[in-house]
Amino acid sequence: MSEQKKHFKLGLFVLVALLIGLGLLLTLGAGKWFATNVKLETYFDESVQGIDIGSKIRYRGVVVGEVSDIGFTYARYEQDKPPTQRYQYVMVTAKVQTALFGGKSIAFPDQATLDHEAKRGLRIKLTPQGLTGTSYLEIDFTDPAENPPLPINWQPDNLYIPTARSTVKQFLDGAQDAMTRLQRINLEGTINNLNRLLETTEKKIDALPVERIGKNLDQFSNELAQAHVGRVASEAASLLAEARESNQQLKKLLSDPALASAPADLAISARRARELLENPQLTQAISRLNQSLGRVDNLLASRDQGMATLIDNLNDISENLKTLSESAQRHPAGLLFGAPPKPYEPPR
Repeated sequence: MSEQKKHFKLGLFVLVALLIGLGLLLTLGAGKWFATNVKLETYFDESVQGIDIGSKIRYRGVVVGEVSDIGFTYARYEQDKPPTQRYQYVMVTAKVQTALFGGKSIAFPDQATLDHEAKRGLRIKLTPQGLTGTSYLEIDFTDPAENPPLPINWQPDNLYIPTARSTVKQFLDGAQDAMTRLQRINLEGTINNLNRLLETTEKKIDALPVERIGKNLDQFSNELAQAHVGRVASEAASLLAEARESNQQLKKLLSDPALASAPADLAISARRARELLENPQLTQAISRLNQSLGRVDNLLASRDQGMATLIDNLNDISENLKTLSESAQRHPAGLLFGAPPKPYEPPR
C-alpha cells in the first residue's frame, strides 16, 4: 500500500508540473500567439547573407516583427516572361505586429500610406549586427534621392516598402569604384615620366656652375659690406629733414583761417544759389522772356516778304548811286552845267 501511495504521489507531482508548465507556456506565449500580424514584403538587389527565417525586423531600433520567408521574386512574379527578362531580386517576407507598429486602436498603414511615406524616404535596410555575421532588417527614413526604389513591373501581393543599400553594399561599391579608377590610371607611364623628370633635374643641377655662383655671392657680400654706409645715412637724414619741412608747410597751409572758412563760404554760396534757383520770380522772368522771344520770332516771320522787297530796293538804289558816281567821275561839268537832253525826233 505504501508503494502505491508513492507512485500516486509521483504521478500527481508529474501531472501538476505538466499543468504548471502548460500554464506558464500559455501565459508567456499568449501575446505572441494571439497577436495580430500582417505580412510585409520587400526586395533586395544584393546579397542578404546574415538574414534567415526568424531574423528580427526593427523600426528605428524597436522590434516590430521577424522574417518569415526568403526567396526570389521570379518564383512568384514574372512567370509569363522568359528567365532572361526577369529581375533577379531577393524577396524577403516578414510578419509585422500591428500593435507594435500602429497601436491597438490604429490599424496598420495601408499601401497608399506606405507609398506616401516611401516618397519621404521610408526604406528597409540590411543592417549587420555586431561581429557575429548576423544581420537584421531596419525600417527607417533615408534620403530618397540617394536610395531610389528598385524598378518593378508587378503589383505586390502584400504590403510593400522599398529597400535601401546596406552599409556593406555602399562600402563595397565605393571600394569597387576606387579600384576601377585606380585601374584607369597609367601607373607605369606616370612612374616613367617621374624618373625622366628626376634624371633631367639631376643633369641640370650638375650643369650649374655652383663654385662660380658661390664666388659671386661672396664677392657681392664683400662689396655690400664695403659700401658707403655713412653717405647712405646722410642722404637718409636729408630726406627725413625735407619730409619734416614739407610736413610743417602743409600744417601751416591747413591752419590758414581763409582755408578754414572756405567750406563755410562755399556752403553759403551754394545756399544762395539754391534760393535764387528756387525763387518763383526767376521762373516768371524766364517765362516772360520765352514769350518775348516768341513774339519777335512771329514778327520776323510775318515781315519776311517786306524785308526782302526792302533789300531789293536798297540794292537798286545802290546800283543807281554807283552809276551816278561813275558818270560824275567821267564828266564832272556835265553833272552841274550840262544841257537838258534833246527832244526825240522820229526817223524820217
